[in-house]
Amino acid sequence: YSIIKICVNKYVEFCLIGITTVLPDGRHVDLDKDDIETVSDFGPRYYPDSKTKILRIPSTKAGAVSTVSYRLKYKSLLYLQQFFRQRNIPTFNSWLEVSSNIPYTYFVPASYFLSILTDSTIAFWSSKIPAYTEEVRMPPVESYRIVIRPDSVVYEGHKYGFKNWSDVAAFYSRLSRGRQKPDIKVAALAESLCANATNKIDSIEALFDFVKENIRYVSVDVGRGEFKPLLAVDVLNKRYGDCKDQSTLLTYLCQAVGFKANPALTTTRDRPDILVSLPWPGYFNHVITAVDTSAGYLFLDASQTTCCFGRLPPELRNRRALICGTEPFLDFTLTYPYDKGNILDFDLTYNVISGSEVCCNVKIRIYNDPAFELYAEDPEKVLVNLLGTFLSNTETGRYRSNFKVVKSMPGYIEMSGYFFENLSVPSRSNWMLIKTHSAFIEYLRRYFVPPGRKQPYAFDFTFNINEIIRIKPADGFIIKRSSVNSSFDEQGLVSQVSLTSDEDLCIINKDFMLLNHTLSPEIYNKFYNFLLMVSQVCYNSVEVKIE
Repeated sequence: YSIIKICVNKYVEFCLIGITTVLPDGRHVDLDKDDIETVSDFGPRYYPDSKTKILRIPSTKAGAVSTVSYRLKYKSLLYLQQFFRQRNIPTFNSWLEVSSNIPYTYFVPASYFLSILTDSTIAFWSSKIPAYTEEVRMPPVESYRIVIRPDSVVYEGHKYGFKNWSDVAAFYSRLSRGRQKPDIKVAALAESLCANATNKIDSIEALFDFVKENIRYVSVDVGRGEFKPLLAVDVLNKRYGDCKDQSTLLTYLCQAVGFKANPALTTTRDRPDILVSLPWPGYFNHVITAVDTSAGYLFLDASQTTCCFGRLPPELRNRRALICGTEPFLDFTLTYPYDKGNILDFDLTYNVISGSEVCCNVKIRIYNDPAFELYAEDPEKVLVNLLGTFLSNTETGRYRSNFKVVKSMPGYIEMSGYFFENLSVPSRSNWMLIKTHSAFIEYLRRYFVPPGRKQPYAFDFTFNINEIIRIKPADGFIIKRSSVNSSFDEQGLVSQVSLTSDEDLCIINKDFMLLNHTLSPEIYNKFYNFLLMVSQVCYNSVEVKIE
């Protein structure tokens, strides 16, 4: 089966026109409304009208052709979704027709769609849309994306226009301010939580920790249930809520003790970035809290489970945030710029100890997010993670007892150890080859050369990798002089690899810097080829001989 999912709620009405599949043998299979599965998204107590319609196309075999037709009627255009026409099976023809009595603006990539305008409708047509393979941690599939933006909408009796981003910020600011009504219980809670704080940051952290630990998070994209959050006191009493509910309570707690705090609309990394030229609240699927401090905005997401206070979860970093305060909109704020503290530091020293054997001493240090990724409470598990990630192609299996985790915590891991290898003998006499193993190459292969992977990765975090490999000969040995280097620099991905050697020492330097979470398929493939090139013997080995 191939599945089409359609989200509805009390503002969006779904009407099936029909699904017909012609099988390769000529038989027709028709689906009607009884073949559609309706799933409640959040249960009867929380946004009971929010449901997902699941349409199952019965055969995706080669040669089968399905025709799917349905109508969506919007009681509030605020819930008008973005339309993504590419699916996990090829689409021969895609036709989206829009009829509205309200003026609207739209975005459609002209290279993929033909726009057909009549007196009362506009249609967007495309043909031969390729399938995509859905894989974990892939960037959003947005090439065949259509956005319809009404010039105005009516929501709960109020008319809103969205000519600029100030209008969008003012819209959500009005909704959220109405939910932060003064309440004695919430204000008293804020005072008590900050009673033992020694400074402003301690106070903010105490308020954040309370919401994170005591308000159960219910995952609801903005626009799936309601745009309007619950009252702050109701969130406190219920002890659960979605992101906008948590943000409302946290914002009010901060304001109650004198902090300048506002909700901020943003998008997670699995969503396409907003179209700056087309202001519209429907892009955003997440709400966080922005606290204005002397050092800039401190962004807080009480729904997070992967990070600590002061650090947004990876899927929210380097995303545009629209702060919904009383000031007019000036520019988007990046939720979290490039993090220079995410470092993987590798140090390998090869010592020639005899005419046939080499000992390699290894030190690995991992900071911040990469350490979060590999951390486990069990030290043995940490060691397994490290060896499997960075040294899986070495002899470490035989010498595992020689490796140990020196230090392990969520934000920092350090490992050291050593292993032995035999020298390989090249074709010409007296010269022996030392082939090094690269933790740098092993780590990046997980992202750029995974077997069977078809889609590029949306990286979990920006990071640096620094690797230095030293080869030192024993007395009576000399190293062949050599020098090679290569570099890569495109779309925020920078890497440089060099090898230099004289008779007494060979140094191999590898540096990698990722400034952008998500790479295009083209850059993914280019760096894949660069990685293959610097994996060659000439970048990772040196010849030695006995004098």
